[in-house]
Amino acid sequence: MFIKNLNKKRAACFTAIGVMIGLCLFVGLRAALVQDHHTHYHANFALFINGERDKFDNFTFYEEVQSCSADDKNNPKTRVHMHDNKNSTVHVHDDNVTWAHFFANLDYALLDDAVQTRKDLFVDEEDGKQLTFILNGKEESSIANRVIQSEDALLINYGDQKQAEENYKQIEHTAHESNTKPDPASCSGSASLTLGDRFKRALDFTN
Repeated sequence: MFIKNLNKKRAACFTAIGVMIGLCLFVGLRAALVQDHHTHYHANFALFINGERDKFDNFTFYEEVQSCSADDKNNPKTRVHMHDNKNSTVHVHDDNVTWAHFFANLDYALLDDAVQTRKDLFVDEEDGKQLTFILNGKEESSIANRVIQSEDALLINYGDQKQAEENYKQIEHTAHESNTKPDPASCSGSASLTLGDRFKRALDFTN
C-alpha cells in the first residue's frame, strides 16, 4: 500500500511538472510571437508665407506628453502632432497619417492649391504668388494626401517660387536622430518591445 501511494504521488508530481513545463513553453511561444504594433517615427517640415517662416510659437500647437503614448486612436491629435516646442519636428503615432491630417491638428488647412493658417487663407496663383511643395529635395504638385513617411523633409512655400529652394535648405533635418533615440522625458521613440513587455502581453489572454 505504501509503495502504491508513493507511485501515485510520483505520478501526480510528474504530471504537475509536465503541466508547468508545457505552460512555460506556451507562454514563451506567445511572447516570441507577440507583434510589435508600436508606431512612432519622425519627419521634418517648414512653412514659409511671403518669405517669413511660421514659427508656431503658441503653446497650443504642441501636445502634452500624454499624447505620445495615448491609446485612443479615435482622437486625431494622438495620431500626429508636435511637442517639446520643436517647431520643425512631426511625431507620427499611427499608420497612413497624411500631411493634411497633421496640419488639421494644428487648426490649419492644407490643400494642393491653398494653405490656411489660423489668420488667413493663401491660394496658389493669387496676386501672382505661388504655392510650392518640396518633399525630400524634389518639387511636388500634390502633397496634402501624401502619407508622412519616416524622415521626410517637407517645405511648403507661398510667395516667390524662386525662394523655395533656399527656404528648403533651412529645414532642420533632425528626424533620423529622433528615430534612433527616445525623445527627452516624453515619447518612447522607436524603441522595440522589451522582453518584459513581451511576457506581459503573452500573459494577457484578453487580447
